[in-house]
Amino acid sequence: MNQIYYELNCSALMCYFEVRINDVCVFSLNVDGQASMDIPINSGILEKGEQDIEIRVLPLSGGKELHKEAYVRYKVIEYDVSSGDFKFIQQFENFQTAPVQKNIPFLIHKSIFIANVSYKLDAWQNGVNLKDVSFDLKEALIKEGNKLVDMLNNKNYKLFIDKLSKKEKNAAIVMYLNASESKSRISKITDEIEDGFKAVPIKNDVYIEYSAYNKLATLKRLNRMPALYLENSQTNEEIVLDIRFCGFPGKDEFEIF
Repeated sequence: MNQIYYELNCSALMCYFEVRINDVCVFSLNVDGQASMDIPINSGILEKGEQDIEIRVLPLSGGKELHKEAYVRYKVIEYDVSSGDFKFIQQFENFQTAPVQKNIPFLIHKSIFIANVSYKLDAWQNGVNLKDVSFDLKEALIKEGNKLVDMLNNKNYKLFIDKLSKKEKNAAIVMYLNASESKSRISKITDEIEDGFKAVPIKNDVYIEYSAYNKLATLKRLNRMPALYLENSQTNEEIVLDIRFCGFPGKDEFEIF
């Protein structure tokens, strides 16, 4: 069976930008200068067929206006990685965001492509619209996030791994990982805890970022970074944990993706 893998070949100038696949943010970066990169995007692809791409171009972190020359240029490249190497199959059309205009605070460019993946993920397709819930979602997500913080800091790794099991199962599917490679992904987090990192409790000064057409919610700090992160006070390093919460009809607990 072919293992089809997609990357976004991308270059950006003087902006903070996000790449969304089917309204799921798969990459974001503050580019104070110019940068080029290849961005894996399978994590936003649930199954074969038409895929939506959205590029959001925002002011540099700390800024209020777009730099006059800000842009993002991109194209999708399809590979077959069945052999362990990247075998080029095809390249899709090139796109570039529109020129910056005065008094327009951000740019958005949308496009589509057809993906030929062989998998179908059991993910957030049937999740509820989190903007329609009748409870205080932010309060509930902070509570759930801090449960994860406590699990890590109390070294309750089994429970933490169980909570992330569906997220990691899907990651293994889209990246074509074997069992050993999949296990090493989650062990990296627990290894960092053992190496002096601590999970930082989530405070109230966070905001909710919705994605997947409001079926996923992430807590973000005011600097746009995930609210759930590990910190090493000795080295001043931090490791962010990209956690998205999803609710399902008839279930009281969130699932993590």
